[in-house]
Amino acid sequence: MIRLLHASDLHFGVPSIPAQVEALEGIISRERFDAIVLSGDISQRTRKHEFVRGRKFIEHAERFAPVMVVPGNHDVAWWTDPMGLGSYDAMYTRYRRFIRAELEPVMRLSGLTLVGLNSAHGIQPYTLTLRPRDLAVVGSLREHQWSRAGLQFGTAPAGDLRVLVIHHNLMRGHLSNRWGLANRERGLDRAAATGADLVLCGHDHEESAGQVDAGGRKFVVATASTLTERVRGGAPSSLNIIEADADTVTVAGWEWTEAQRAFIPARSSRFAR
Repeated sequence: MIRLLHASDLHFGVPSIPAQVEALEGIISRERFDAIVLSGDISQRTRKHEFVRGRKFIEHAERFAPVMVVPGNHDVAWWTDPMGLGSYDAMYTRYRRFIRAELEPVMRLSGLTLVGLNSAHGIQPYTLTLRPRDLAVVGSLREHQWSRAGLQFGTAPAGDLRVLVIHHNLMRGHLSNRWGLANRERGLDRAAATGADLVLCGHDHEESAGQVDAGGRKFVVATASTLTERVRGGAPSSLNIIEADADTVTVAGWEWTEAQRAFIPARSSRFAR
């Protein structure tokens, strides 16, 4: 049985809720996980103190399990390279200094292969859409990135759970009605082509889990919410705990309850692999 903890959009800084972060740290120290996945937006405004708190959180988690993390749009100083007129590398200076040097990590564990892709590129010609609200917010994954994920999964041992980790929501948000990636639903076919069994993402501040039939195959997509006051629809903050065996993938949503000051299991969805 593979067991993963998936959290996203911690937004260390003004929106962060310290009690929820502390509760998450408690879950990490008490429960057993094969890996912990953080799908971006560690910071709120790329400020040093936000990344420092994020680093402290990650160091705590690494005492108990390997941690996979990718950047989100709030982790990127997009103003250093608008439309390619600046320094692309400078957008990630603080993220690389405090969180991870590698923007697209690969993690290989027993029975498990995780591949992270960076969908947060700031404002570039290939991130532009017809919606002004998407500026500096929408994500993009380029063809060479999808291909890289496919190559990494292609070398995974037979039977491994293949997990693709990105920041931007792969599915259209139920409440926002917005796709996370600039190429919208076309991202589903590209994700399918990588061979992923499970895609973990965030960004939309609304949890969801479902099985997608695209590109001639089926895979599971789980979007984690946020541990801030900015959950869509006024829903409670939540995180995902995922269990997988040879036949099934189960995504359990744990919701914050103010009365108990804790995250507790609230719902569970099981899908065939």
